[in-house]
This record gives sequence, structure tokens and C-alpha cells, in this order.
Amino acid sequence: MSRLRESALALVSIAIVAAVVCAFSVATSAFIDQQATAGLRAELSAQSGEDLALRASLDIVENAEEQDAEVRRAIAKTFGAVEVTFDTTRTLEAGAIFSTGDRSGPAEALTVPDLDSRAVFDTGTVPSGADQVAVQADAAADLGLEVGDEVSLNQIAFTVSGTWRPTDPLDPRWYGDEAVETGGPDRLGPFVITEMAWSQLDFQPKAVWTVVPTSIDDFTSSNGRSVSAAWATVQRAWRGEVSGFDSLQVQSQLARTLDDFDRRVEGLRAIEPVAAVLIAGSALVALWQLVQLLVATRERETLVFWARGRSTATIASRVACEVAGTAVLGAVIGVFIVVIGLSVATVAGQHVVVRPSAFAAPAIVVIGAIVIAAVSSYRSTIGVTQSTQGGRGDSRARRVAVPGVALLVAIAAGLSVWQLRRYGSPLTPNADGASSIDPIVVVAPAAALIAVVLAALAAFPAAVGLYSRRTRDSGVGTHLAARTLARQTARVAAPLVIVALAAGSATVAATFSATWANLYAQNAALHVGADVRISSPLAPLSAEQRDAVATTKDIVDVVPIDVQTLSLGTVTGSVVAATPDALRQVANEAGGSFSPSDAADDIQMDDPGPIIPEGAAALSLRVEALGFDEPPALSAWIADRFGSVRTVAFASPTVEADGVLAYTVALVDREHTAPGSLVSIDISFADQSFDATRPSFRLVSLDAQVGGTAETVALGQFWSLDTLSEFGLPPESNVSGDGFVLDAGLPFLRMTSASDGSASDYLRPRVVVSAPLAHALDLRIGDLIALSLRDVVGNANAVVTAIVPAVPGADSDMALLMDLSAINHFHQRTSSVAAESTDLWITTAEQQQVRESVRGVVPANAQVDLRDNPEARKVLGAASIALWGGAATCLLFAFIAVGSASSSRIRWGRSDIAALRALGMRPAEQSAVVVREMLFVLVLALLAGAAAGALVGVLTVPQLARAAVDRGYLSSTASLAVDWPGLSLLLGALIVGIAAMLIDLSRRVRALASRLLPGEGHE
Repeated sequence: MSRLRESALALVSIAIVAAVVCAFSVATSAFIDQQATAGLRAELSAQSGEDLALRASLDIVENAEEQDAEVRRAIAKTFGAVEVTFDTTRTLEAGAIFSTGDRSGPAEALTVPDLDSRAVFDTGTVPSGADQVAVQADAAADLGLEVGDEVSLNQIAFTVSGTWRPTDPLDPRWYGDEAVETGGPDRLGPFVITEMAWSQLDFQPKAVWTVVPTSIDDFTSSNGRSVSAAWATVQRAWRGEVSGFDSLQVQSQLARTLDDFDRRVEGLRAIEPVAAVLIAGSALVALWQLVQLLVATRERETLVFWARGRSTATIASRVACEVAGTAVLGAVIGVFIVVIGLSVATVAGQHVVVRPSAFAAPAIVVIGAIVIAAVSSYRSTIGVTQSTQGGRGDSRARRVAVPGVALLVAIAAGLSVWQLRRYGSPLTPNADGASSIDPIVVVAPAAALIAVVLAALAAFPAAVGLYSRRTRDSGVGTHLAARTLARQTARVAAPLVIVALAAGSATVAATFSATWANLYAQNAALHVGADVRISSPLAPLSAEQRDAVATTKDIVDVVPIDVQTLSLGTVTGSVVAATPDALRQVANEAGGSFSPSDAADDIQMDDPGPIIPEGAAALSLRVEALGFDEPPALSAWIADRFGSVRTVAFASPTVEADGVLAYTVALVDREHTAPGSLVSIDISFADQSFDATRPSFRLVSLDAQVGGTAETVALGQFWSLDTLSEFGLPPESNVSGDGFVLDAGLPFLRMTSASDGSASDYLRPRVVVSAPLAHALDLRIGDLIALSLRDVVGNANAVVTAIVPAVPGADSDMALLMDLSAINHFHQRTSSVAAESTDLWITTAEQQQVRESVRGVVPANAQVDLRDNPEARKVLGAASIALWGGAATCLLFAFIAVGSASSSRIRWGRSDIAALRALGMRPAEQSAVVVREMLFVLVLALLAGAAAGALVGVLTVPQLARAAVDRGYLSSTASLAVDWPGLSLLLGALIVGIAAMLIDLSRRVRALASRLLPGEGHE
């Protein structure tokens, strides 16, 4: 028992170190998983429509019921090993042709067995017979259908049984079908018929199974990947399992949603091993110090066992076994405490399953403790049995070993850092397109920090020598401190290393935290572009939808943005189009990486169309129309300065003298719009005879009514002519470009203001390109770039006017920004339908509320992103918390190591204390010597650690921060920053803790120096 009492402190400390390492590793893993799970559920909660569902479709077979049962069994088997439950709905779908007598066109026919639970009926009820149909209410209103009316589908007559609307158009079971909510822009409907009704039609429908998760709360950070992986096997696994397999079509939007989230947070898992390696390194150094103390307390016992004939290996194995048992016990206690805590307090509504990788660092530390104990005990046994002071003083081998180890670690750290900086991330792409953590790269921060600290340790004798020379004449106490440090360098190595690691870890954590926070805010601002971004590339947004969004509560401004795919040779990226006024009004500066006003000036083009004055209430257009059998009908396309294009129809003209017709139209004053320009005039012609003269048309004047006064608007532009048809050629313009003469009958003609004021209408957009794109294509300001754009035949030649770090609203770092007016101009020359935009930028002070309120206004599959998203910040911010936790743990290990070193210093220095007392040195003076020794070591350790942390921060933190932010590719560089309050708090705690230990050490030395006599210096 006396033996255990003497070593109890060391053994308890070893157990504490092992317990802390295990607890930290398991807790960090659980915390990161919990944050990722919470983030995934928040992400899924923000989705709707097809983004929350999977679909499989097959040609219907004769035995439809058996096919349905086969598919449901196959779905259950596919997800059998996945901890997510799904609901499966079967529908029948096909395209058809409707006919009501006076109208006909494409329609969408459906069979929805549970329509009564998924829809509300404005009139009537669900169809019950093979001759009945329920029509979507808006489509029915468009066709003038009521209950009891007859409508034909593919020439088969059906009676309308009711008109309905979806209870929730965002329900994923509808899979984002726009017709369900609107009645169909292209195909009217849906027309819902019973399953038995299909036998009357001359075609067979597709059987569609929509798979929707029962509850979003079933998802965790780990099983989300399992869902995607399981669904990816359907094309192979269902062969031979379902009838009609050859017609199988699979849609995987939910899997894409899960994979996209996983890619966005995969950098979070790369930070976990960074913190784990730092903790493991610090723990091993602390254990080294504790084992040295333990071995020193066993020197008498070692002599006794050796005298009794025990072998050196046997004696050493006793200590190794004690350390092994203690370390394993501590590890078990640490894991047990965390696991019990997680079991009692469910995390994110579900018990956390700890990943096996969480036990890697604890296993390394426990094994390292056993090896350290075995080696140290063996060396100590040899030294004691040979009557030498094992480890006292520096041997030549030890003097060579430290620089050698430091050199090897420096080489390894250099390779790891070089690879991290080269690849720019600890994540490397796999052959399947996924990413994995590079084990060499991920240890770069810890390896670099340890290398610098070991370099400081190797330089310690030189620093002691310099200190000794500089303090040679400073008195006996200073000289004794310097001499002791020179003789006992190995004794102070552990506290020097671990305190330096603690200071370095705190510096790295503070640097990462601030750098990550700035980079996250910058990337979020770049991706969103404004406060809120609505993205709907598959169902572009019209000017009317923008108006509906603008009426939503708490919205200040709404502007349209168009995002297209950029393809230049092997380079792909994004084309972002916004008007200069939209940039100035709504775009954010993204942490100083983008200047909206400068970019607006750089893309600004001269507006070729007539400028409508602000406050205009009506327009009056006077034209000369000669030789027409009937006056043409006119409408105008007006683009506001934010880029929304709307059409207005002129009233029937009044006839003035000399064949001049006056057309008038009132302008609607809309909120969130701004005065713009008249970009096109549409002319519709009645049937025209060409027997006598050729009819001619010419614009005469345009007036705007502003405050009851007519203001003349210049019409001096050249107007390009288009029929917007493949089968009709436009007439030639007159010499002045403001009219034409018809040579043949045309139903329609569009006059668009020419961009360059001439018949060539040569438009050369001004573009701002991102620095990565400029680098990839070797672009300079003034260079021409050929763009392939929507609505452009061939390429559009653009001129580079500026190069910026990044383009807001882009989905790639390869991006360019141009004026939306150019996109609208190209569209007006080629399409008769109104221009639509893929995105909207919104300014608001209530981002969360706006996201919820616009859901019912925009298409079901639209993505709503926020510049300040608390859920995403909390998820990815777990990386900073992990590093702060690692730094705090290193701080705890530093306290343990310094306390152990203090006890060790008293133990091996007892004989010196007794001798110095005999020589007349007062207790206070002896205390000052010992404290001066430790203070020199610890101050040097703090300086070395802070310098090491700063160097590691410069070399590795930008790459780590980019990996741990959402869409890190948007930022080509990351500016270093430091969380000074956090760093001050940790370093302050370290200094205060060390100061308290030095005070206690001084007290203990004074007590010994007051009573210890020569001959009592050895225990």
C-alpha cells in the first residue's frame, strides 16, 4: 500500500489524461455528428416538392396489382438496412389531348387513388366511374368547365365530377408538378380519372411510385448517405424483381439533396482529426512526463527487486502493466461518462451512435502510454542497477537524438504542409466523384506545430547557454538556475514541449475561428448575392411572380437575376446577369470582396430604347399606318431598370390627319419597380389585301403623361424587325429605321430597339470576370470572349471590362457578370413569350420570416437561400468549437505536465536543496532559484508555442477554413484573422494556472529548505 500511495498521484494523473483524451474524442465525434444531423434536418425542412422525394416509373403491365406489390417489396428491400422509413404512393400518369368543343390542346392525365386526402374540392367530388374526371380548378376555370360538363381526352368523352386544388402544392408526393398548383402553363390539368378509365383510351399510362420519407427526424448525418447509396442500386438490384423492368426510369432528387448537403459539410469532418492529432500529441508528452515521475518513485523498489534476482525485463514489465491498466481504466471511465451522458440526454431527438473512428486517438494514446512506460522503466532499471543516476545529465546520444527527431518530424511536417497547400484542402476527390480525408494532409497542422516546438526544444541548450552567459554576473541564484538548466535539460523537456503545444493550439484555434467566421460570411454573401436568394432554374420566374414575391411582408426590394451555364472549351462555370441598378440597389459587398457600384459601372451599357420618365402614368404612341385594311393592333414591352420585362396592350387607335393613328395605354404603378425603357413594339395585322398599294408603317412620336403633362420621349432609335417565326421573313426597314413596307401578308411583327443604333444590331456586352476564370483563360481587361448564351444564335462577343475576386450569385468560382438588359435584348429578338429569370435577389431585415412566407408564392422546387443562415452557421461552426475544445484540453494537459514537472523537480533536487541549506542559502533564495528555472522554461515555451501557432496558422489555416465552409470554392483566397478575445482568454488561463503552480512550487521549496539536512536528500 505504501508503494501505491507514493505513486498514487502519478497513476491518477495518467488515468485522468487517458480519460480526458477518450472523452474528448468521443464527445467531439458525437458533437460533430449532432450538428451535422441538426443541419441536415433543417436543410430538409427547408426543401419541398421533388427535393424531398424519390421516384420510379414503369410501363404498366396486364397484372397491375402484382406489379405494384413487386415494386413495393423491391423498395422495402432496397431500404431494408437504412434507418429511415418511407411512404410509397402509386399514381398513373400520361399525356393526352383534351377537347371541349371550342378548344383543344395538350393535357396531363392522372390517376391519384388518394386524391380526396391530398386535395380540396371547390365543386363536386372525386371521380367514381370510368366516364368521370376531376379537373384542377384553375384549368377548369380556364376552359370554362363546371360539374356536369363534358370534356374529351383523346376523343373519349368524360363528365366533370368536380374541380379541385391541392391541399398542399409543396407536398413531395406531387413531386413539384407545377400544373397541380397553376393548372398547367404548357399542358392543362391535371385531369384525374379512375384507374378503370384507362382501358377506354388508346394508350397506356406510366405507373409511377413516389417514395417520401415518413419523417425528416429519421435522418441522421450517417444514414443520409445510406439512403443515396441504396437508391443508386435500383437500376441493378430490381432486375428480375419487378415486371416491366426494361422500362424502368428512376428519379433521385432526394438523393441529390442529401448528397449536396453531405458535400457541403464534408470539410467539417476533416477538422475532427486535426483536433484529435493535437490532443494525442499533447497527451503523449504529458504521459511521458508522468511516467518519468512514476519511474523515479520506483527506484528504491527497483533496487530491491533486482537484489532479489528479478530480471530487468520483469521489473520493467511491472511498471508497464501498471500504466497499461491505469490508462485502460481511465479510457474506459472517460468513454463511459460520455456515452452515459449521451444516452441520458438524447442529442437532436435521437440517440447518437459513436463512430468507430472516434476511438482511434484514444487507442493511440493508450498504446503510446504503455510503450513509453515499458521503455522508460527498462532504461531506468538498467541505470539504477548499474548504480548511475538514470537520465540525470545529458548523454551524447540524447544530445544527438533530440535534433534528429526534430529533423525527421520537420521533414514529415513539410511534406504534409506542402501537400495541403498544393491541393488547397484536406479532402481529395475519389474516382466515384465523392471526397475522402487525406491522412497525410489532415495531420499537417499538428505535424507542423510539433515540428516547430521540437525545433525549439533542440535549440533549448543554446538558449540556456546564451542565458548563462548573459547572467554570469547577475548573482549566485541566477547562475545556479542557468547551471541546473544546462545539466538537466532532459528533465524540463516535457513541460517545455507541452506548454508550447498548448500555446500553439490556442493560437491555431483562435486563427481558425476568426478566419473561418469571416470566410463563412463572405462565402454565404457571395453565394446568395443579397439578403435572400430564390433560385428556380427548372421553372423560371416571371415578372408577375416577382410582383407576388414583392408583396410579401418584410421585403424591401426584389430584383430579377438570370444565371446560365458558362461553357468555354473545357472550362465550365456560371454567367450571372443583373442590371447595374439592381447591383447598386440589392447586391452585397461580400465582406469587401465585391464592389456592387464598381461592377455596375463596369457592365453598364447604353440603353438603346426610349427612356420612360419617372412618374409616367400613360403612353401615347403616334404611328403612320398607310394602306392597311384595318389598323394594326399594338402592344409594347417595357423593361424597368431592375430588368423585369412586361407587356402592355395599347387601346384601339384614334385616327388623326394624314393617316396618323394615336395609340394610348395606361401604365400600372407597381411597387418595387422602377422607370425603365420601351424595348419592343409588337404589331398584329389583320388579313390584308395587296392588290393596289403596299401598306407601310412608321413610328412618328411617343409621349408620356407625367403629372397631367405630356412629355415627349425620343424615338430616334433604329428598330430591328422580327417575325419570331421560322416560316416568315420580316420586311426590310425603311432608311430611317423607324418603319417598314409590307410586301406580303404577315400576322405578326416585332420592332425591337437596335442595340447599336443601326440595322446590324451588333451587341457587345461588357462583362466582369472572376479572377479564377481570368487565370484559367489568361484573360486581360479589354480582351474579347465568345459566349454561348440562351436565345443567341451562335456566340455573343463580350469585352472584359474588369476582373474581380468573385462574382456574387454564381454557382462556381469560374464566373462572369453581365448586364441583364443584354439577355433581355437577345430574348426579345427570338421569343414571343415574356422573358423570365432563374433567380430573384431580395433585400430584407427578416430573412427567416421571408423564407417561410415566400414558399407559397414561388414554384415548389425553388430553392430559398439566406445570407445569414443560423442553422448552416451552427453546423459548420462545430469545426471551430472542436479546435477550441482541443486547445482547452491541451491546456489541461499542460497543467498536469507542469504540476508533474514541479513534483519531479523537488524529488530529484532534494539533495541539492539540503546541500545549499548547509552552505547557508536561505529558503527564499533557494525558492527563487527553482522558480527562476521553471519560469525560464515556461516563458520560452509560451513564446515558442505562440510563434509556432502563428506560423502554422499562416501555412495551413486558410486551406482548412476553406474546406470547412459551405461552397469554399467561391473564395479564391482566405484572409487570416485572429479571435483575440478567445486567444487572450486561453493564454490568460494558461498563464494564471502556471503562476499558481509556480507559487505552490515556491512554497514547497521553502518548506523543504527550512528543514532538510544533508543526508536526507534521497528517498
